[in-house]
Amino acid sequence: MTFATTISLMSEQNSPPFVLVPEYALLESLPKNVQTRFATALTLMHEDLASGLSWEQIATQSAISPFHFHRQFTELFNETPGQYLSRLRLQYVVHYLFAEQDYKVIDIAQECGFSSSQSLGKALKKALGLTAKQVRALGVSGTPRQTAEIISKLAHPDAQGTIENKLAAKLPCELVWYPQRGMKFLPHVSNDWDTIFDTFGEKSTRIMAMTPINQLEKSWQDIETHIGDWQASVSEHTLSVAEGHYFCCDVYVVSDAGYAAALEQLFSIIESQGYQLDEKGYLVEIIRDIEMTDTGGVTFSFQVPIKI
Repeated sequence: MTFATTISLMSEQNSPPFVLVPEYALLESLPKNVQTRFATALTLMHEDLASGLSWEQIATQSAISPFHFHRQFTELFNETPGQYLSRLRLQYVVHYLFAEQDYKVIDIAQECGFSSSQSLGKALKKALGLTAKQVRALGVSGTPRQTAEIISKLAHPDAQGTIENKLAAKLPCELVWYPQRGMKFLPHVSNDWDTIFDTFGEKSTRIMAMTPINQLEKSWQDIETHIGDWQASVSEHTLSVAEGHYFCCDVYVVSDAGYAAALEQLFSIIESQGYQLDEKGYLVEIIRDIEMTDTGGVTFSFQVPIKI
């Protein structure tokens, strides 16, 4: 599924989720014929990182002259196609370094379109001021806030920050009362969402994650996130989520940057509206929908327990 196809399908839904994807927001302003060509180029960028295609080659394969592609892309995206492609590659690099501790740096470099681990190292140092080893260490000893700050440095640039944060500022949230809920705990399942998606595929919509609110300021190695099947029969439930009020949002994302921006905004809204977190409760994450493609996204339901 391409970017253009996804935009078309989402616009046809009666109640589409809130979309926190810079590319979709920017493409919608283009005429349909230009939108299709740009969407093709973006799809090539996302689906074929390992090939190391240059932005000029991608433009040509998308039936756009490199000259016009560079000019229009830069005007629309606030960065050159080369900068976009480099930033995209680093997004994937950082994700692998955080989530795949046993994945060799040279293999990550090749997977993400870098010619060597040395060229990857230079790109990381320039963009983040960190080595691959330091980034990987943060995925273990860093806190969610620290890793989110790293991810945000690779978000889509905007004149006043990032487009992810600009879109997140409009995130619709609501206070919902939920009865007690449960799930069948799934031991030995990774708490990395991409690994979960690879493991369960479309059945990921059965998955719930529960993370103790009082652990969110700890390092990742000290956070115990419970993963389970919330659609299992009640007789199979081994963990439960207490009844109560939850501040909630449903959001469609395609990147770690979008995911982090949505969660950060949700907690920011809770604080700005004077709500108090229930420190004994759990941050609940549920997969509402998933597209099993390289450019497809995921609709998350984020639910934060509140004291009323």
